[in-house]
Amino acid sequence: MDIQIFWDRGAPQGLEIPVARTISQVLDIPVQVFTNPLLYNGFSINRHQFDATAILSCIDTYKRRNNIESPLLLVISDDIFKPASRYIFGLARPRTGSAVVSAARLRNEFWDLPADDKALCNRIITEGAHEIGHLLDLEHCADERCVMANPGCLDDLDHKKTWLCDDCKAKLRTLHPVCIR
Repeated sequence: MDIQIFWDRGAPQGLEIPVARTISQVLDIPVQVFTNPLLYNGFSINRHQFDATAILSCIDTYKRRNNIESPLLLVISDDIFKPASRYIFGLARPRTGSAVVSAARLRNEFWDLPADDKALCNRIITEGAHEIGHLLDLEHCADERCVMANPGCLDDLDHKKTWLCDDCKAKLRTLHPVCIR
């Protein structure tokens, strides 16, 4: 099983390959990256954000129509939320193998800070690996350095490392022994 990443045309260009390679190393599973072929909806005019659950439904439909069984992560630039939240960095639906990560709030510029492509790349890697981890049946981890720790804010995300703790690695190997290289 390979992980598929669909990189939307509005997502930060030039980071696709480093993100895919690093996520592959973190999870020890092959990752392929493609230009995003799907359209998504769920824009809330009142919030000026996209509903991540609607985006996941669009991914689910695309996967069904194209017989895609592998986990799929969509990386976009649009700001996202889920009901009862102001915003989120990403969201996964493990039962269908669909996930989305938004680069909107991962950019320093969103927070009126100087642009930093290295920080942006690390944040997309960390959040992307986190959401794919959920697709591989990993839950949130108590080790705040582990990629599976649940970030409450950008500082939490920045303090996470781009690796799985030993417990999460062991769980992943138990859950998916034939997938791990």
